[in-house]
Formats: sequence, structure tokens, C-alpha cells
Amino acid sequence: MSAAPVIEQLSRETGVSTAAALFDKIPPHPVDPVLSPLFRRGGLPRGELVTVTGELSLSCGLATIAAATREQKWCAGIGLGEPAVSSIVDLGVDLDHFVNLATPGEDWLRVASILIETFDIILVDPGFAPSASERARLLAKIRERRMSLISLRPMSGSTEQIEITDTRWSGAEHGRGRLQSCLVRARSQTGSHRFLLPGPSGTPASVPAGTLEVVTGGVPAGTANAAAEARTAPATSPDTDPDMGTDPSTDTADDPRWSTITQLRQVISHVG
Repeated sequence: MSAAPVIEQLSRETGVSTAAALFDKIPPHPVDPVLSPLFRRGGLPRGELVTVTGELSLSCGLATIAAATREQKWCAGIGLGEPAVSSIVDLGVDLDHFVNLATPGEDWLRVASILIETFDIILVDPGFAPSASERARLLAKIRERRMSLISLRPMSGSTEQIEITDTRWSGAEHGRGRLQSCLVRARSQTGSHRFLLPGPSGTPASVPAGTLEVVTGGVPAGTANAAAEARTAPATSPDTDPDMGTDPSTDTADDPRWSTITQLRQVISHVG
């Protein structure tokens, strides 16, 4: 007797969403090798709901679908706003296989239910949390079509949850330069992970050896020091404030207060 009917029934049952994949050995959608350790099976699972939350969740979601689009898998974005096209390309997404829909928040579930029939992956920022019955119907369709749905907000029924817990940008030092990469710490069922998103080339990259730990709060590198210096900076220049008793003829190059003011002027000049 064929086991196909039993497998099909199991794949539709709540709590055994991976039954079909276990029997048929359906591989997950490929992801960038840097992001692969985030997933229990090394890739984006098919027939399942995955959540990616926290700061930079949109960038992480786009980077997650990039490899699949390059393999000509069709992906759609719902409720993502209007992300910069150049940034999407930098993350490795093939725009020929990615559709971004400007969908009102109250319509995301209806639109997603329609796109599930034809798209391999859907990346959605839900405008509201679906009810239990709505969620059950959604998950049933995802399993039936064996497609992948990534939610950028927490949602019950997800089989894998990726949470970005900390970020630290680098490149802009004391108000000069430009942001080049972001060190990210993420937590998933496979543990805690660190990677660059974006890396120097835009796509995810491994963390170079010797890189410092992520600073909680996501403050760009250099900004924290400048902010601390700003809190301790004098209100006026040390060579003009008579209250400081500074001799104008004195060399101020070694005065730490003057160094602080110089850095602040650079920051103000850069921002202006």
C-alpha cells in the first residue's frame, strides 16, 4: 500500500509540518553560507513559517531569500514599504525574481493567501496578528504548497525563530568616513551567531578574527565615544573662556579638552 496518502495527511496536521520533508527528503531553499548556521537544516525550510525579528530584520530577511532568487525561485515582499532597490541588489537579491507589493497593512493576509499559490517564498511584515483560525488556514496552505513564508514580526506557529539581538556599525569614525559594515549577533534554535550584515561588499560576511564583541544598543562604532566626549565637553573653547584660566599663548595641542572640541567640530561639519 502506498504511503503517499498518509504522508500527505501528516503534512497537513498541526505540529508535524516537517513530516513530508522527512519522508520525501525535500531540501530547504538555499541561503547564503554565512546565514546557513542560523537554520536547523542549513537553509530556509519549505512548507513552514519562519520569523526574523529585531533590528535589521528586513535586511536579514532579504539576505535570506537572495540565494533562492539567484536559483530562479520566485519571491514576493508584502508590507515592506519601499526599500531602496540598490540596497536589495547589494544584499544579493536577483530583482528578476523578486516582486515587492505596496500592500495596505489590513490586506496583508488576503494578499499572502493569494501569492502562496504561485510564489516559492514570501517575505512579509504583517500589519496585524491573524486570529487562531486565520493562522491555521495560512499554515495549512503553506504546508500544502510547500513554500516558505518569512514574517518580520513574531507569529505563533513558526517552526524557526531568528532574533537579531545586537548590532554595531563600523566605518564612520568621529564623524568622518561612511558606514561600511554591521556586526550582528543573532539567536536562533541553533544557538547564538555573529556575522556581518552587510559585509564590506554588501552581502553577508563572516566576522574577521579578533573582531570585538557587539555592543548592546546598536550604536555605530565611534559614535559612542563621540557621545561620551560630548557629555564632558566644555561649553566654549579653552583658549577663549576666561573662567578656564587658559593662557592663549599656551600650546593647546596636548590639551584633552581641545581634542574633544576638535572632534565635535568634525562631527558637526560632517552632519551639516
